[in-house]
Amino acid sequence: MSDVRGSEERHYNPIFERFVNVTLPEDQVLPGMVAYCLYKIAKREWATDFFERIGRKPNAGELDEYIRTWTNTRIAGAQKEADAVLLAFASSVIDENTPRIREDALRGTFWTAVWNSMVAASLYTLCLIGLVVILRFAGIDLLSIFQSIGG
Repeated sequence: MSDVRGSEERHYNPIFERFVNVTLPEDQVLPGMVAYCLYKIAKREWATDFFERIGRKPNAGELDEYIRTWTNTRIAGAQKEADAVLLAFASSVIDENTPRIREDALRGTFWTAVWNSMVAASLYTLCLIGLVVILRFAGIDLLSIFQSIGG
């Protein structure tokens, strides 16, 4: 049974946890996941090159040695590269959708503004008429007040 556990430990790759902080919310682990994918691409390239040079697949010890070459500096570099990849992707999505976003933002803006202005002006006018009616019923004559002020 110890052979099975030793075999499982040998095939465990601790690099994932160095890239992806699983304690973060799901929406914040994407950069780490992309960095881990970049690591896997580099590992595949290394293994392919190894096979072409040596004529066989790398064994577990050789894979462990490769994993050890991923120092903190290399991991930080992969994380920066992942940030750049995500930034480039976001930029391309925005560039691709800018005309549609602009069109959606401008569509109907003029007539919506005209309609809103008309409704606001109508409500304001009704409020003023209501105020004049209330003052008239209260016995206040605004017309004679304005005439006495005017001259």
